[in-house]
Amino acid sequence: MSKTTLGDSALNLQILKQHTTVVVEPTSQMGGTYDSAEITTVFTVNNDQECEVEFILPYSTVKFSASIAVISAGEQAYSERIAQAGCIKGDLSRIKPYLQKIGLSEDQYDTNKELKSIAKQFRAGKLKLPQGTVTIKVQLSAVIDEITDEDGARRYSFKAYSPLPAFNMAGGRVPLTLTALFKGDEIIKPQDITYNITNPFGDGANPVMELLNQQLGEDITFFWKWQTDPVVEFTYRY
Repeated sequence: MSKTTLGDSALNLQILKQHTTVVVEPTSQMGGTYDSAEITTVFTVNNDQECEVEFILPYSTVKFSASIAVISAGEQAYSERIAQAGCIKGDLSRIKPYLQKIGLSEDQYDTNKELKSIAKQFRAGKLKLPQGTVTIKVQLSAVIDEITDEDGARRYSFKAYSPLPAFNMAGGRVPLTLTALFKGDEIIKPQDITYNITNPFGDGANPVMELLNQQLGEDITFFWKWQTDPVVEFTYRY
C-alpha cells in the first residue's frame, strides 16, 4: 500500500462532490479568548488505488478537536478508518507541494524557520483510503483570533476552503457548496460581515447559486454553490 501526503503529484484523488458547513461561535464574547469556527466537510472522491494519505488541514485548531474519517467503508471498518488530526511533525519538506497548491510562493517557506512557522498553523492526520469511490468526512474546531488593525479597530478573520486544496476536479467542474452560519443572540451579534472570494485552484469563481446575509432567527447565514473550487475569506467584528 502506497503512502503519500496531500499535495503530492503522485496522489490522484478526483473529487466528485462536496459540501462544507461552517458555524461561527462567538466564544470570545462568552469568556473565551478567541472565536471558534466549527467546520464540517463531506466529500466524495475517486481513488485509483488503496493508499495511506496524510491529510493536511489548513487551520489552527483547538487541541484534539479535528478528525478525518472514511464514512463509506461500512460500520465495521469505520473504527479502522478514522484519524485524529494533530500538529505536523517530522520532515516538513513533505508539505511543500501542498503549500504550493494553496498559493504560497516558495520564498515564504525557503528556510526551516519559516516552514516551521507555517506548519504550526496547520494540522494533519493519516488515513487509509480503499480503492474506488470513497466518501470522507472532516470535522474540526478552528481558532479565530482577534486582529487589531493599525487604527486600533478590532476584527476577526478566517478562510473557508471549498474543497480542501490539492484535489483534482473530476471533469474540471463538480458540485461544491459552502454554507456559513454566524451565531448570534439578543445581546451578541456579529457586525459588518464581509467576504472576499478567490479561486487560486481553478478557472473562475462565479457561483451557480448564492444566498447572502440571510437572517435565520438570530443568526446570519451565507450560502454558495459552485462548480469550481474557491476560497472565501470572512472578516467581521462585534
